[in-house]
Amino acid sequence: MKRILFPLILAVCCFPAASIAGTLAPADFTYCADLQGAVKAEALYQVHLSDEIIGKAGPGLEDLRLFDGAGKEIPLTVIGNVPPFEAVETYPLEITGYDNDGSSAVVTLKLPQKHRAISVLDLEILDTDFKKRVLLSGSSDGKTWQSLVEDSIYDFSSQVDVRKTRIEFPKTDARYFRIALSDFKSQAPSQPSIKLKYEGLDFSVNGAAKKELRIHSVQGRTQTPAEKKPVYDQKVFHDLAATTDKEGNTVITFVAGLPLDRFSLEVTNPYFYRTVNLYGSSTGKDETYQQLASQVIYRFPLTSEQHEEKDYLEQHLSKQAFYKFVVVNKNNPPLEIKSVTLSWVQQNLYFIALKDQEHHSLCFGNPRIKQPDYDIARFINRDTLSQHPYQRLELTSLRAGTGPRPTLGERFAGYEKLILKIVVVLLVVGMGFWLYTLMKKTPEKK
Repeated sequence: MKRILFPLILAVCCFPAASIAGTLAPADFTYCADLQGAVKAEALYQVHLSDEIIGKAGPGLEDLRLFDGAGKEIPLTVIGNVPPFEAVETYPLEITGYDNDGSSAVVTLKLPQKHRAISVLDLEILDTDFKKRVLLSGSSDGKTWQSLVEDSIYDFSSQVDVRKTRIEFPKTDARYFRIALSDFKSQAPSQPSIKLKYEGLDFSVNGAAKKELRIHSVQGRTQTPAEKKPVYDQKVFHDLAATTDKEGNTVITFVAGLPLDRFSLEVTNPYFYRTVNLYGSSTGKDETYQQLASQVIYRFPLTSEQHEEKDYLEQHLSKQAFYKFVVVNKNNPPLEIKSVTLSWVQQNLYFIALKDQEHHSLCFGNPRIKQPDYDIARFINRDTLSQHPYQRLELTSLRAGTGPRPTLGERFAGYEKLILKIVVVLLVVGMGFWLYTLMKKTPEKK
């Protein structure tokens, strides 16, 4: 009896936790979308994943599954639209000459003989509180010069944390460079200096001290060309309801469900300098928000024609259901924010058709399943994608699926109390029978 009773009890106890094992089907997902057009066997196809799909799929897109017309699962891989890494090289420039005619200081520099074309010069300047106009020229022989860019460098660190000592220009093979530094011309009386009141400081960009600068070193560097930089998708959020917290800061919360690489604000104010704190949450409850980034945005005029601006935060973040950002106003009036834009690296799905067929469905929305391990990801990836020709396919509008099918345990969740009672009864009956048998076998003492 004991040999029968114990396995029976164990089976009953474990029965609710059992789950259905087997292949997945479209019925296991909350959403599906059909691919438009037929596919040919052994051909590689690309499907762009829209913000709607990314927003409704799992945090890491681990629940994406592709099915053919017969419901057979098709291996796939998702690749961010980021070209293969190209190494950035840095070269020290030798300062070969210096001249000052009273109106401008001219520094002549030379790259090493062996170098790639560069598009950036980084100036090492230890001085603070300056503002200079920059005229950069290049030459292949050090005799004939060609203008490359007109730019500016500045530092306002005694007032606010804003500094720029980098000069960017179109890529050039020139070996020799000439930097002409001069002061900005004073504004006309009708164009008064701009002063920004912030944390008790008078930030006057037009009042930066005129001084001689000492350039300690110059580094030239290559830069990833535009065609080899990541491609981003984005979504704009308008009509954001702003509130003010007890410290006078602007607080804006919105539902996104999207990853983030760049967070941009459309601000209408002509000039500002504010700290922006970005938070994320999976539920939207106040106590669940966690700080993800904190950066400064600003806009100010260097001259009546030239403005400096940074209206974005750059931070690589995983998908957040809710975002909240807080603009630290201090004693300033709130900024007028018309919209915010979330940008993320474009995500594309790739698959190889198993046979000629007209119908394929992409399904997602099942938090129970894990990231699949398909062979295709080992030979179709960011580094090898350019070696494989592919065709693009579009998706139809999303249609609601039947949702994840409940596991066996979930189906019997309502019977937990009944099963518990059965287990208790079986235990009581079993123990009683065992005691009765034991007493029956025990001989009586005479």
